[in-house]
Amino acid sequence: MKILHLGDLHLGKRVNEISMIEDQKFILDQIVTLVKEEKIDVILLCGDIYDKAIPTIEAIHLLDEFLEELSDLKVKILMISGNHDSSERLSFGRNLFKRSNLYIASQFNQEIEKITIKEDGYNINFYMLPFVKPAYINHVLKIQTETYEECFKHLMEQVKINEDETNILLAHQFVTVGKNSPELSDSETSSLGGIDNIDYRLFDAFDYVALGHIHKPQAMGREMVRYAGSILKYSFSEIHKDKQATILTISKNKQISLSHHLLKPLRDMREMECSLESLLKRKCEIGNEEDYMHVILTDEEQILDAIGKVRTVYPNVMQISFKNRRHMMQYETIQMKENQIADQNPMELFEQFYKMQNHIDLDEKRAQMAISIFEEVIR
Repeated sequence: MKILHLGDLHLGKRVNEISMIEDQKFILDQIVTLVKEEKIDVILLCGDIYDKAIPTIEAIHLLDEFLEELSDLKVKILMISGNHDSSERLSFGRNLFKRSNLYIASQFNQEIEKITIKEDGYNINFYMLPFVKPAYINHVLKIQTETYEECFKHLMEQVKINEDETNILLAHQFVTVGKNSPELSDSETSSLGGIDNIDYRLFDAFDYVALGHIHKPQAMGREMVRYAGSILKYSFSEIHKDKQATILTISKNKQISLSHHLLKPLRDMREMECSLESLLKRKCEIGNEEDYMHVILTDEEQILDAIGKVRTVYPNVMQISFKNRRHMMQYETIQMKENQIADQNPMELFEQFYKMQNHIDLDEKRAQMAISIFEEVIR
């Protein structure tokens, strides 16, 4: 059996106010072609199907078109919700869709949903766990857990695993290796302090763990616990991170082999550094002019309508920044001010703030009131 592991489609996403719909359609068409060429049997869509809880009409139509094409290929599709999805909206028609081999788990309900697919006399069990938080699990199961780790430990203990069969878990969570987090990018966020992390060893009973949530394709702890990664680059922190589709090939003796297939975008996301003159005269290495660009200009003189001029070369430029003596001095000044602020006490900072807001010095009466408040807070 061949299984395609995907996640984090984020359909309808806008990056720097530019819609990615056309780019997403290009990649999904590429995935459909891969499914045909590799004769894929099952596709795992591991959450963040949409970018917003209320998706755009374009995003809804794109997913509908994608699923219809896959259905025509007689491939089975298993889809879970992510933290960006609305569980109610994603679950619409789930009972009807089962007839077309589309299985949707968008909301946890008492237990982890299990789908068994038979292949040449052996079973492959898929456990579908949508994005969940401990507070929700506590409410549904009438238990009391404090952390994600404790919550997921309880969930895993409830799963009855047949070790003679192949068992695969779909999840959309922040999985770590002890205190080591997955490599993140600017297009995703994780909770401060690692409060939502789940150690990969909680999933030892599963032969493969198909993860969504993190945008860089990567394994966690062992080769068979993997983030699929997003289908496109959604921030400039990802410019050196190629996207891929992971295919699992499972044999009768439960052996799993992995292959990774590069996803080539319609427009890449790139960064370049040069002067405006060199750019306009094509003295820099321009590359594909349709790419999404972050252009770092090195000109010393002030440039009027810099982004308008850059767009004559790169119509899809997303960011402009400057790297010259003036901007370096401004940066150093900001750093110096931050250091000065760190050396000042709260009363000195309040006096400066009051003068900035009211354009007069803080009088003695108000100063005494402020001192009293600070003393009360500190106590």
